[in-house]
Amino acid sequence: MKQVVVLFRLFVLWIAIGMFSKVVFLWMYALQIGECRWMERVQVLWYGLRLDAAIAGYLLLLPILMTLVMVWYRGRVIRWIWSGYFILIAIVSTLGYLTNLGLYKYWGFPLDNTPVLYLQTSPKDALASMSIGQFAGMALLWLLFSLLIGYFCQLAYKPLFAEGNRRVMWKEKVCTSVALLFMAALMFIPIRGGFGTGTNHTGSVYFSSNIRLNHAAVNPLFCFVESVTHQQDLGSRYTFMEQEEAARIFDTLSYTVLREDSMQAESRPNVILICLEGFSKYIMTESGHVEGVTPYLDSLSREGWYFTNFYANSFRTDRALVSVLSGLPAQPTMSIMDIPRKSTILPSIARSLSREGYSTTFYYGGDTDYSNMKSYLMGTGFHKIVEETDFPSQARTGKWGVPDGPVYDRLLEDLRKEGTSPFFRMMMTESSHEPFDVPYQSRFTSPELNAFAYADQCLGQFIQALKREPCWENTLVILVPDHLGCYPIEIDNYALWRYELPLIFTGGFLKQSCRIPTTGSQIDIAATLLGMLGIPHEDFEYSKDLLDSHAPHFAFFTFPDAVGMKTDSCAVLYDITSEREMWQESENGEVLLQAKAYLQRVMQDVAGR
Repeated sequence: MKQVVVLFRLFVLWIAIGMFSKVVFLWMYALQIGECRWMERVQVLWYGLRLDAAIAGYLLLLPILMTLVMVWYRGRVIRWIWSGYFILIAIVSTLGYLTNLGLYKYWGFPLDNTPVLYLQTSPKDALASMSIGQFAGMALLWLLFSLLIGYFCQLAYKPLFAEGNRRVMWKEKVCTSVALLFMAALMFIPIRGGFGTGTNHTGSVYFSSNIRLNHAAVNPLFCFVESVTHQQDLGSRYTFMEQEEAARIFDTLSYTVLREDSMQAESRPNVILICLEGFSKYIMTESGHVEGVTPYLDSLSREGWYFTNFYANSFRTDRALVSVLSGLPAQPTMSIMDIPRKSTILPSIARSLSREGYSTTFYYGGDTDYSNMKSYLMGTGFHKIVEETDFPSQARTGKWGVPDGPVYDRLLEDLRKEGTSPFFRMMMTESSHEPFDVPYQSRFTSPELNAFAYADQCLGQFIQALKREPCWENTLVILVPDHLGCYPIEIDNYALWRYELPLIFTGGFLKQSCRIPTTGSQIDIAATLLGMLGIPHEDFEYSKDLLDSHAPHFAFFTFPDAVGMKTDSCAVLYDITSEREMWQESENGEVLLQAKAYLQRVMQDVAGR
């Protein structure tokens, strides 16, 4: 039967498209993948065939239905539906494959629903990392491959319309209809992934100890659909053990008691928290990687309290802000900031300080609607937000908005107008974010290092100016990056150093400098700061005071789809999809059990809010 042959050709075509995208991936990311045998590259195609066939099966269901209609009705409208469907599929599938190829360089995991979450809140900022040339090139490739896929689809289904109005016997129609229904039923085999008890999921194609080969085997369209359909399955997605066991382990990792030596209310300082976009230890001189990029940050690490064993909780700014302000650990494949009904009821440093009489303002040179940032900030205690629209248009010189210099100037100007009441000010920098279009040229030819040098200079000039203000002697300044950004250039999401950050407490309020080796992460800033100020922090159940020797000290971090934990004696990173450890620093299996229980508790908490 001609119809079945045509539909089988379409099935093979969509499998071939998925396999071609894998060949391109292997070529584009050969350096990141590293040395591997040619057989392993063949295995990428072989194991990846399972999800390619699943996507082909999904895409073939509607054409089978349309073909079934054509058996009994051959009006012109059915041809319009065919053409419209394949045009739409060509456009959407091309966008998915190209987006995966383009974003993997920056994110290091297959395409999921994260780009959609960012596009929903601020399309301009979601695309700000791309230069005009990159955007134009991507659009051209999108158009070219959409036309190409559409053309091949047209060639495949064209024979269905070649017979014109040939009279077809009733018995032939019935037989063809039965065959098409049988074919539709057969499509559920590749969609489901076979006849076994297990069904298709992203990890079905994992076969190698090299995680990037596994990522190459994943069909990005399948991964995207899976992340969207499982987005709300928060409470049960990360269940590794009985709830009672997870609760017991979590209790050993939680400590919210206020230190006895906390200060009294009358001596509380002003607080300025600066979140540095993309900074890491590896652009500081003491790292030994580069020299002279961050002379001001280097100096401040010597002047104040430098926490030398400090880690990020995730890999993106929206996750980091919630970790820093609310003490909530980041989730592997979602951001609670994108769910305002949950994010706005979280505890936060701003809310706690506001209750104690602090005025609270957040400064950012970009768009705070991005990733629902504004709703989170306003809902958790910030009285005022200063963003790009509060600056003159001529100041918005970067793709992300206003560069750091003018934002620091505005912050300093506002501080000079402050009254006697204590204040909490937070600034999120943005000049060290791609595409690194800063109004500054240093001796560094690398655009990344030049942007860091500019951001550091702006920070240094602000601190120097702040030292001349009367409020300096009673001000505590906290410096913390949101995540390691673009340096080292080749970021390895499965390496421990990817999460290492500097944390610095400085300001006139601190009378001595020191280096603090306590292991901790961004979620611990809240309890540490509030503990210093003598403010209870029992509602920050995940945050631990880094200055309290009675608290358990460790760093917890997540990445799609992985979880890690670092203690003073050992560390582990576990890939949830493949269900195996990517690395460990000791043979102690307890830390992995703790990481799993901790994540299970976090996700149940997020689901229940």
